[in-house]
Amino acid sequence: MAPSHAATGALAGVAATAAASALFGWPAGFADLAASAGIGAGAALLPDLDHPRSTASRSLGPATALASRAARAASAAVHRATRTPADGPGDGRHRYLLHTPVVAVAAGTVLGLLATAWLPGLAAVVWFTLALAVQGLGRALPDGPGRRGAPPPLAGGATVLLVWGGVSTGPHAGAALALGMLVHDLGDALTRSAVPLAWPLRVRGRRWAMVGAPRPMRFTTGSRPEYLIRWACLLATPVLGAAHLAA
Repeated sequence: MAPSHAATGALAGVAATAAASALFGWPAGFADLAASAGIGAGAALLPDLDHPRSTASRSLGPATALASRAARAASAAVHRATRTPADGPGDGRHRYLLHTPVVAVAAGTVLGLLATAWLPGLAAVVWFTLALAVQGLGRALPDGPGRRGAPPPLAGGATVLLVWGGVSTGPHAGAALALGMLVHDLGDALTRSAVPLAWPLRVRGRRWAMVGAPRPMRFTTGSRPEYLIRWACLLATPVLGAAHLAA
């Protein structure tokens, strides 16, 4: 689901930026919209670091492979420590801790504070999310070089423009990252497996209850509804951005 998650994250980033601009009078221009779309798209892949074969886990070779192993181990440990007798026998790795809104908000807050206090931290957050974004969105393309995503140096060039150009700030990066991860969780809640959206609260005695949309609305990963959502978001993102700039 990487390209679908990236597409929904990009749309959410543009929509949130346009809404904030309208509500608070913030003059968001093209660069602001592009930064929000890129960070949101990349962050929307982060929850899948808990799967060893995901785009996020394979994006930067050994570095993200190690991060994936650490994420799965942490998720399994928290699952063991917090599950109740009513919870099922799951291994606590994929679609557990990293797929909770609590982790999305915590990650956005912590990395946002880091990015605010330390400029290289901001550059690292922006570069990593943009590198994920181009790989995730690239997979929506037909087979060919573009499908593999743009190389990390391209993300590096964009990072220089956004960070040292003053477009992306620590609070902006943190908020866009949290939003992207939340959109991922909501997207997975539309699938048949669902996700633990209520954690750490209990649902019918289960702390790791898989919560999702009403069952008739759920779909299988890779099915036609997913493709419709993906392309609707890919088309809506530039349309919404253009409408905001023209307003």
